[in-house]
Amino acid sequence: MKEDKDKHSDDENEGYMRRRVVHFRSRHDTENMVPDNDYTKDVNDRVVPDVTMDFLYKPHTVSVLVCLCLFLIYTAFMSDDSNTSHNAYKGLKASGVLFLIISALAFPNGPFIRPHPIIWRIIFGISVIYLIILQFTVFQSYKDIKETLKWLDPERLNNDTLIEKEYAVNCSDVTLERIWSHMDIFAVGHFLGWTMKALLIRHTIICWYISIAWEITELFFTHLLPNFAECWWDAIGLDILLCNGLGIFVGSYLCKLLEMREFRWESIKSIRTTKGKFKRAVLQFTPESWLKVDWFKNTALQRFLWVYLFVMIWLASELNTFFLKHIFAVDTSHPMVFWRIILIGLISAPSIRQFYVFATDPRVSRLGMQAWVYCAVCALEASICIKFGRQQFMSLELGLISLWIFILALGSFASVWLSVWWATYSSKTKEVSVNKRLRHCYLDSSAENLSTLRDSDLRKGNKSFVDDDEVCPSDSVLGKKSL
Repeated sequence: MKEDKDKHSDDENEGYMRRRVVHFRSRHDTENMVPDNDYTKDVNDRVVPDVTMDFLYKPHTVSVLVCLCLFLIYTAFMSDDSNTSHNAYKGLKASGVLFLIISALAFPNGPFIRPHPIIWRIIFGISVIYLIILQFTVFQSYKDIKETLKWLDPERLNNDTLIEKEYAVNCSDVTLERIWSHMDIFAVGHFLGWTMKALLIRHTIICWYISIAWEITELFFTHLLPNFAECWWDAIGLDILLCNGLGIFVGSYLCKLLEMREFRWESIKSIRTTKGKFKRAVLQFTPESWLKVDWFKNTALQRFLWVYLFVMIWLASELNTFFLKHIFAVDTSHPMVFWRIILIGLISAPSIRQFYVFATDPRVSRLGMQAWVYCAVCALEASICIKFGRQQFMSLELGLISLWIFILALGSFASVWLSVWWATYSSKTKEVSVNKRLRHCYLDSSAENLSTLRDSDLRKGNKSFVDDDEVCPSDSVLGKKSL
């Protein structure tokens, strides 16, 4: 009996030591991994697993077609066509509705399936419409664009110049009353904006880096946009530390809260109580899954380039907002500015997810379509700013812009290095034996890559363990912890 017990104990120790040894693929194997089209398809058009309410997930194409035809024919024949301007407006609006319905039926929904894939298909359709409008705008003249804006809103879009508030006035006067006077609606916008950005990026160091990088960007572009000039205590104290910092803290806390929560997506048909059904219905509007995002689990140089590109696109999109409203004299309080920001925020959510998976997972063979459209939108907006703001860009100081690009490159490298160092000395990693050498290994698995990989594939791929509950996947997904 004692011998059997000792034998059983030896088997357990041997099994534990076997789990402690982690085998990694080499970097050469990782870089030459053949992309898997299934992973790419999941990122671009994710399928809803375990459908519980069939009616909500059936396409209903025939019903939609009949209702659409009846509605459009009725409005076309019953509306007053005596006004040419109104006819053009109603025709464009009907065309947009038709395009969005087609997008809801045929376009990809991207990596998200909550609250419903049709919402993300419509958002993708809106982004395509906006992209087409931008492409059309590039070939127009400044006069025609202003006439179109006046036609849309004769009162508020009829300005030739934009009068903006000056912030860099009497900066030596630092009092509580003066500081409190700067706590306007834009301060609330900073806080809410960075809360959402932290939820999208899900990496505290990158959020802080982008926040600081934007203030540096404002400093370097002040000679083009005087409205960027502000007092040092406003930029550092109110923007970076208070509003942005508080938003990053709240967003990061919500990320951790969602990571710790256990969502049970059981079928609503199996829930017996009314309270349970209501709770399940409410959870439909929460993320289907919420996993950690780590931008630094691969080759350091490659990851630095991806982070640098991500930050540059992000800052370019922010700059487009200010240049567009300045060049075409659109006031900040106008609904057009507000809804453009909302649109950019909505399309950036799946775009960031697709960009992250494309940058970190070697099995994803191409960039997702929503991220592709987002990059095209940024490029076309920048083209419009350059074409119609030529007179303003004549005073561009190339030396300052070159220095700005160089500083952002250094900042991207520093953020990568700091993130690697922080992860090494935090609870995110653990020293394990890798090919008879101690290496820092992440306790979470980027093979799960934001739920884009199927569970069956994960069970086949993740066969190495640190202990019974901690997964330490192969280097083909994580990459070694190195600088």
